[in-house]
Amino acid sequence: MSKKPTTYFLLKLNSLVKSHRVKFFGLWLLHKFNRRYLSVNFDPVNACNLRCKMCYFTDENYVKTLKGVFLKEDLPLWAERILPRALKLQVGCGTEPTLYKHLDVIFTLAKQYNVPHISLTTNANLLERESLKQWIKNGLNEIIVSLHGVHRESYKFFMGKGDYDKFHQALQWITELKATHPNLSLRINYTFNKDNFNELQDFFEVYGKYKIDTIQLRPIRKLGETAYHDFDLAPIYAQFPKLITNFKVNAKQKNISIIAPESIERLENRKNTESLIFNYTYCYISPTAFWHEDFDWKNETYNAYCRRTDWSKKILENVWKTQTQMQALQTENLNYDIELN
Repeated sequence: MSKKPTTYFLLKLNSLVKSHRVKFFGLWLLHKFNRRYLSVNFDPVNACNLRCKMCYFTDENYVKTLKGVFLKEDLPLWAERILPRALKLQVGCGTEPTLYKHLDVIFTLAKQYNVPHISLTTNANLLERESLKQWIKNGLNEIIVSLHGVHRESYKFFMGKGDYDKFHQALQWITELKATHPNLSLRINYTFNKDNFNELQDFFEVYGKYKIDTIQLRPIRKLGETAYHDFDLAPIYAQFPKLITNFKVNAKQKNISIIAPESIERLENRKNTESLIFNYTYCYISPTAFWHEDFDWKNETYNAYCRRTDWSKKILENVWKTQTQMQALQTENLNYDIELN
């Protein structure tokens, strides 16, 4: 199996360290000494080729607001402004990045700026073997594929225009490429609801032949007025502990790391202490957004912005806040138990 990207160990460490004072003092030190700590999440195009039923791309009114393509000529400046402080670059967050024609440029720039973890999140339906080979050569070291159904019928139902055979073909290509690129990692993100959760008991029978490094099991969340909108997980309460336990046992036998909620209770209480640093490390970029609204990225560097806004002081102030004061910073993000294998 390939080597796990360092960012997974840092996520695990973040979950183990419970003190917000330690978290923010560590983050302040990284910032002060000009080290990498940003998770840069980049949607270069506001579009998708599929219409997955749990996704906001089935919300016609919302889709109308998603416009734009990141200009190729702006990519070098984008890279200069943010990548020197990036610990991770994830291309594809809420849209389909393989619709963008210049992914090779993005990965080349990320490699040029020595970003340690360069990731692509995709539904895999538009992947081509030769393009994958080129992207890996250019610096891509993790491919994350989205999946909403183990079997053909549920896959077709939940993934709209998705092609089940193309999806499997892409996994096969990635598996073959991993044999000659040992640093390449494959992760599967499985979003579950009451109608596709029990299929997970068949997951390794269907997908066990592929060289998977990490699986993330993600509970359904409300993402706009989606075509599928049954968010009630009560029907799977009884099955959840046993199925998840067996799933983790099977994953461990295959040396697969698992990122998943540790309990139903945690699903119901999504806010958590792991998420405290999220707003200070998560950097989202798209054709219409670039991190904070007051960051004039075309005219100032990341460090210049931080000096102008006294970003260092804002981080350090959190070290002295009480636990009660810190509750306001808790979000639903990073709400997972991480088992590294």
